[in-house]
Amino acid sequence: MQRERCVQASPLELREILAHFGGIMKRFAHIALALALTFGAHAAIQRDPADLLNASREAFESRDYDKASKLLSDAIQGNPKLTPAYILRGLAYAAKDRLDDALADFSKAISLTPTDERPFILRAAVFQQKKDYDKAIADYTQALNRKPDAVDLMLDRGLCYASKEDDDKALEDFNRAVQSEPKNTRALQLRGSAYSQKGNGEKALADFSEAIATNANDPVTYLFRSQHYLVDNQPEKGLADLEEVMRRAPDYSGAANDYAWTLATNPKDSVRDGHKAVEYAKKACHGTDYKYAPSLDTLAAAHAEAGEWDDAVKWQTEAATLAEKTHPDDVKGMKERLALFKEKKAFREIPKREKKEKK
Repeated sequence: MQRERCVQASPLELREILAHFGGIMKRFAHIALALALTFGAHAAIQRDPADLLNASREAFESRDYDKASKLLSDAIQGNPKLTPAYILRGLAYAAKDRLDDALADFSKAISLTPTDERPFILRAAVFQQKKDYDKAIADYTQALNRKPDAVDLMLDRGLCYASKEDDDKALEDFNRAVQSEPKNTRALQLRGSAYSQKGNGEKALADFSEAIATNANDPVTYLFRSQHYLVDNQPEKGLADLEEVMRRAPDYSGAANDYAWTLATNPKDSVRDGHKAVEYAKKACHGTDYKYAPSLDTLAAAHAEAGEWDDAVKWQTEAATLAEKTHPDDVKGMKERLALFKEKKAFREIPKREKKEKK
């Protein structure tokens, strides 16, 4: 099994990366606050609705989600039909990872305003976060029925299909999005990654090139394209694109991690550079406070490539121990690498597309 890195084997599964560049919780805030202002107050409550919404916004801005949920619970107690309070409290719950409570509030908002697409979007996003993709798809479909031209919804639903390994349905949504907005960078990125996953390199690269022509400074495109090049046995081009990611998003540790992993483990002798791999692996570990098992795994592989066997064994042991709690599916591979390093043997990996088992 190909080991998990900061970037997953399939570019379609880059939820963490998309979140890093302005993902789902940020969109939650915009949608929920807009919804609150749209609906306003449905009935008198003890505290002025505008004051309440302003107070909750201030709490969100300071990331005091407990305070926000308390304010909104008071509003709901005063007026059980105040839809914006359910929306915003659901947002606060989601921010605290109280996903079931968030789902309950978004469901209540849907029951109060069934013709509006926005509560469906929020609930779908939580289902997506819970990896309950069928329910997420159902809610995105409800939202699209109400707002059929919403490109973001097409893309989000497509990502759910991709996570279910339904590549054809995913590509349908991505195609529809590109047809609606031919210069939409995210749509081009995701359709390109879908083509890459299906092995259609020509179309994948065409979409990535168009995305770069549309927005040359978006690091996600280079990240997607780097993964395509790596699984297509073009590591030199993959490394070049990872360098572009690091230039445009220097705080994103995942690119440094993948860069170091490629330098440490790629089968091509001309690509590997152990000492450079150690340098970038340390950057990745620093970005994750040395608490992310796959980054420690990379650091160990880099030390092994550099012939620094004691350090390789040390960090591989740390990685495997941490992975017992955080990445149990990766433990077997990490222990296999530990055995290699104890024998003073480096690790090699041929990058490949890897499908998850359908459940």
